[in-house]
Amino acid sequence: MNVSQNYFGLIFTNHAIERMKGRGLRQEWAWEAWKNPDEAVEGKNPGSIEYIKRKDSYKVTVIAKQNEKKEWIVISAWVDPPVTGSIDVGKKEKYHKYQKASVLRKLWLTLREQIGL
Repeated sequence: MNVSQNYFGLIFTNHAIERMKGRGLRQEWAWEAWKNPDEAVEGKNPGSIEYIKRKDSYKVTVIAKQNEKKEWIVISAWVDPPVTGSIDVGKKEKYHKYQKASVLRKLWLTLREQIGL
């Protein structure tokens, strides 16, 4: 997947690029969510905006903010539901497995995660 730092005037941080690649999110979808969102809400961090766009059967979310030069910077982006084979699919499966586990199993899974097994 080819992703560039500057895409039609929108600047992507290295973090956003890594996340988009890992999540299988096409850069044109992220740009479209920012340029023509279905919804835009205040982000969790001061000055950030969460842009949301429905695309096919997905919901694309882009977190962006303006820098001191008034350029728009993408901080992160994701797609829901996660794209098959993406890093988020494994995380979602792991989360559901954890939620269904007994207390002892949760303890074991937490310890295993902490020590890197």
